[in-house]
Amino acid sequence: MFYETSRQKRALTLTSLTHFVNDGVAMVPLSIFPLLLALFRLAAPELGVVAAMWNITSVVGSPAVGHLSDRFRRNGALLVSGLVLMAVGVIGTGWSVAAGGVRSLLPLDVYSALVLFAAIGGLGSAVSHPVGGTVLTQAYPASKTGKALGMNGALGSLGRALYPTIVVILITTLSLPYGVIALGILGLIPAALIGLFPFEGTLQGNPGTSDSVELVDREGKLVKTTPLDRTAVMNILVLTTIGAIRGAFGQGVIAFLSVFVVQIQRYSFVFGVGVILMIAIILGVPGQLIFGHFSDMHRTASLAVNTAGQSLSIILYLYTLSNPVVAVACLALFGFFTYSSYPVFLSAVSDSVPSKFLSLSNAIVWGVGLLGGQSIGPLIVGLAVGTNLSLLPTTFLMLAIVSGLSTMLVVFLPRR
Repeated sequence: MFYETSRQKRALTLTSLTHFVNDGVAMVPLSIFPLLLALFRLAAPELGVVAAMWNITSVVGSPAVGHLSDRFRRNGALLVSGLVLMAVGVIGTGWSVAAGGVRSLLPLDVYSALVLFAAIGGLGSAVSHPVGGTVLTQAYPASKTGKALGMNGALGSLGRALYPTIVVILITTLSLPYGVIALGILGLIPAALIGLFPFEGTLQGNPGTSDSVELVDREGKLVKTTPLDRTAVMNILVLTTIGAIRGAFGQGVIAFLSVFVVQIQRYSFVFGVGVILMIAIILGVPGQLIFGHFSDMHRTASLAVNTAGQSLSIILYLYTLSNPVVAVACLALFGFFTYSSYPVFLSAVSDSVPSKFLSLSNAIVWGVGLLGGQSIGPLIVGLAVGTNLSLLPTTFLMLAIVSGLSTMLVVFLPRR
């Protein structure tokens, strides 16, 4: 059972639906990359910029979102705002590749428009991870935080896995621009549900998180305020560094995976994007649940296994391409480790800082660390490859090695 009270049920349901849309819409631009290559002759570095921009604005916006959440406690309103901005980003992405009168309203070329709406969508995606993590950490005791975050993350991974196939179906049914636009409109459903069933005022704080930031006497007067100590700051720094390195590796691979399977492995667009990408991501759903449970027992060990497994699986994938069955299995393992990091990192954060700084700390580790790495990953791959797509395997391999080595940084973290 993932909840014991009605407030836990509402918090888990609404933040999980938000996570589903948040992670799903991030796959929309990546899913249509092969079409952009064929129809508009965009180069790999340009595609890298489009993919990176979605994360760059998330990095910039995350600390501000975390600060607003910690200060005003209006997490429902923040989640709705993020969903609306993401919808604008996806709808704008569809509009960017439309021809004729649709795009004449804002006369930009395809590349400029894609970058603009990726920036808007990325700003919206800055909200879901830090704020959703805070909502769940406040609703659940520390001994069950990992499980709740794992369930929440599983819905995010499910959205990331299903959206490429949904994109293919809608594009096939409605044509390229209008299929993407329809997907953006559907993403507003969780925003409407949060408006109808708000959870503001139902969260009471996580009893397992240190809440003794402000100490008061019996009359309620403040007698002492405790800032983040040096150990907490160091923990956040280590987690942010590991997150940045693995984020650059994971997103650098995922951003160009559709191009890799279509251009290098010669799969069709429908099979390569609709099936291969889903296989590469779908195991993140059970992965979130497994690592959420594991992280409640062994925070540091779960982080080490998760990071090392991500690197090893893509290395095995690259060396087994001649055997499609084994290669796809390795790619599925890559998704298992890559998209199960959410409960691992945010559970570690919840053990590291007082609850007064929880949203800001989540935003730094996930927003600046993971998303910051994800923003530069596609740029690194795009610049390394240039116009020579045959360099993709070597580039993937080098990123995997560097990310694997970052696992050693977990020795600086406490066991619990």
